[in-house]
Amino acid sequence: MLLGTWVNLFSLTLERSGILQKMISEFHNNDGNDCILELHDIPGGAKAFELVAKFCYDVKIELNALNVVAIRCASEYLQMTEDHGEGNLIIQTENFLEEVLGDWNDSMKALQTCKDILPYSEELHIVARCINSLAAKASVDPTLFGWPMIGQANTKNLGGTILWNGIGPGGKSRSPGADWWYKDVAFLDLPTYRRLILAMKSKGMKPDNIAGSLMHYAKMSLPGLSRQSGFHDSADCFTCTNSTAIQSESDQRVLLEEIVELLPMERGSHPWLTDSEREQLCRLMNCQKLSLEACTHAAQNERLPLRVIVQVLFFEQLRLRTTITSWFFSSDNVENSHARMLPKSSSGLNQAEITQEGVQSLSFEEMRSRVSDLGKECSSIREEIQKLERFKKGKNLQRQSNGDT
Repeated sequence: MLLGTWVNLFSLTLERSGILQKMISEFHNNDGNDCILELHDIPGGAKAFELVAKFCYDVKIELNALNVVAIRCASEYLQMTEDHGEGNLIIQTENFLEEVLGDWNDSMKALQTCKDILPYSEELHIVARCINSLAAKASVDPTLFGWPMIGQANTKNLGGTILWNGIGPGGKSRSPGADWWYKDVAFLDLPTYRRLILAMKSKGMKPDNIAGSLMHYAKMSLPGLSRQSGFHDSADCFTCTNSTAIQSESDQRVLLEEIVELLPMERGSHPWLTDSEREQLCRLMNCQKLSLEACTHAAQNERLPLRVIVQVLFFEQLRLRTTITSWFFSSDNVENSHARMLPKSSSGLNQAEITQEGVQSLSFEEMRSRVSDLGKECSSIREEIQKLERFKKGKNLQRQSNGDT
C-alpha cells in the first residue's frame, strides 16, 4: 500500500530496492495471505514511485528539471544503490542532476521543487548544490564569456523577432547587464532567497549587485512598494501580483528586516550611492515598525541619512514616553488594589508600598537613563544638522559670488 493506494509489486521492482527487500525478509506470513507492505512517506508520493517502477521494468522515463529531485530522493529512500543492480536509479538521477546544475534555468526549476520534498532534498544536499550553482553563475560576469541573455526575459529585435543570442539584424550584440538574474530569483521564498544572497556574498559578488537584487525582491514581494518608493523608472517598478506577495503586516516586517540585514554592512562598502539614492533606499523602511535591535543599529549607523536617524530617534522617544505613561498608569492601579487587601506592617507602611517602591525606583532609574541617552543623541543630531545647513549655505553663497564675478 502506497499512501493509501494499492500497488502491485513484482520481483523486478523488489530486486532494485534495498528497502523493499528488507521489508519482504522481515514480513511474517502465518495465515497464507498475500504480503502487504506499507509505504507512507516516500518522497514525491505516488507520482514519483510510478516513475521508479517504470525504471525497474526498463520502461523509458523522461527525466527533467522538474522531476529529477523527487526521483532522486525517492531512489535514495528505496535504497536503489549499485549493490542492487548495475546502473541503478541513484546513479542515473545523480548524473542527470549534475547536467541540470550546469544550466541556470534548470537549476532554478530544480531548486523550486525542493521545498515540496523536504527534508529529503536538504539531507541529500540538493538545495545547497542548487544554491551554490546559481550563486556561481550569477557571480561571474557573463560578458567575459560572450554568454547569451540568461533568465526568463526574451531578447527581441526591432521587428519583434525573438533571437536566441541577442544579435539583431544590424549585427549589434546585446550583452546582459549585471541585473540579468534579478527577476528569476525574485520568485523564491524568503528563506531560500536569503541563502542564495549569502552564497553570492561568499563568492565575492559586488555589493551594488546584491543591493539591487534586494530592492527588486522587495518591490516584487511587498504590496504597493513601487508606488511609494519614489523611484521614477517605470521599467523597474513592478506591481505586486505574483504568488510571492506577502500580505500580512508581520510578514512584511520580517521581510524588511531580513533585507536590511542582508545589505552590505562594511563601512564604505557602497560608495557608489549618492545622498539622494541613499534617501530613496531608506524610504523602504517604516521607522515606526522597526524592532528595538533595528532602531539601535540605525541610531548608531553613521552612513544613514540624518533625516532617517532623526526619525528613528523621534519614534523611539515617542514609544518610550508611551511605555512610561502606561507603566505608571498600570502601577497605580496595582498599588491601589493591593493596598485594600494587604495589612500594614509594624512601621505603618503597607507591604505593597514597600515592594512597589523598590521596583518603581529601579525601573524608573533605567527609563530615566534611557531618556537621557536619547536626549543626548537628539542634541548631537541637531548639532550635526545645523553644521550641515551652515555648510550648504556657505557653498551656495560662494557659488552666487562666483556667478556675480
